[in-house]
Amino acid sequence: MRKIRNFMFFVAVTATVFVSCKKDDDVDPSKEYSKVAYIVNYGSYSGSKSEISIYDTDSSSITHDAYKAANSVDFTSNIESMSIHDDIAYFMSNNGDKIDIVDAETLVASDNPISTDITKPRYFVADGNMAYISCWGDVNDWSVMANSYIAKIDLSTKVVTKIALPGGPEGVIIIGDKLYAALTTTKKIAVIDLSSNDISYINTLAIPYHFVVDDDGYLWASMVSTYTVPVGLDSVGLTQIDPTNNRVLTNVNFSSIGSNGFIHISSDKRTVYALGKEAWPGTASSIYSIDVPSQTLSSSALISGEKFNGFGVNPENDNIYVLISPGATENGSLKIYNSAGSLLDEEETGVSPKHIVFYNIEQ
Repeated sequence: MRKIRNFMFFVAVTATVFVSCKKDDDVDPSKEYSKVAYIVNYGSYSGSKSEISIYDTDSSSITHDAYKAANSVDFTSNIESMSIHDDIAYFMSNNGDKIDIVDAETLVASDNPISTDITKPRYFVADGNMAYISCWGDVNDWSVMANSYIAKIDLSTKVVTKIALPGGPEGVIIIGDKLYAALTTTKKIAVIDLSSNDISYINTLAIPYHFVVDDDGYLWASMVSTYTVPVGLDSVGLTQIDPTNNRVLTNVNFSSIGSNGFIHISSDKRTVYALGKEAWPGTASSIYSIDVPSQTLSSSALISGEKFNGFGVNPENDNIYVLISPGATENGSLKIYNSAGSLLDEEETGVSPKHIVFYNIEQ
């Protein structure tokens, strides 16, 4: 059985680490952990950099500064997103122009991050030994992003091949032999044939950002309005697409959807959750659900609060992990709700928690 016991013990006794637990819980640092949620604390772009908090889903306890504890150094960049593939974790370090590679179990970093032909990496997806990362490239005009691309990486050799894709690709997903990439400067989804690198496009009502796939194999994309490409509130929400012919099947209006377009799906893939945020400078936030079979938005918010910065859905039990960031220079918090919207736990995080990845240690 693979374990992270030794690492967690080291974290618990290191002076630089602060462990907080639920009241009346005495957590044994030598316990064998099997299920964790990694929380990416983005930090500040011009100040403190990213760090990782580890939430143990069995004991409901959280450990901070886990990257520093594992590597004895501070992380030196800001992590836009984190993905785990074949027990390796990949950090998209957007202002470091690199992809950091760490052991998913211990968080011990490789000495060789991928930095060649990587500029402003955003999101990662992989199929077998090939990975595809959306990269914004060198930006001269944020409304166009003419130099953006997909970085195709052979994970065994770390050789990077660039697939030019103007338009600022963000969320990426692979279905069959096609890569779907949301373009943030135009109302289109790019579809790349992975056997030929030929690109076609799906026209959308608003700006696409992120994807999930439902139990029928249909693709759902979040649709938002942005500062550079504003669209009407009647056009934003979610779009369902048939990937067999790339035709739009339906559009579900969600006028309060946040401009980051964060969406996640339940374990049975029959409920999509979407993050709603009040227009700036407002801070009211919410999470709504979309019923996949009926393609309808819930009549009221499942979860409401202030300053939601991201969220995730635990595939083990459909608990919803909400990340809250009061500002770019102070610690945030994690609130965990069940699928009915009842609060189960609340913990402090690092600065600007943004992204969460669930991981089960192999046994």
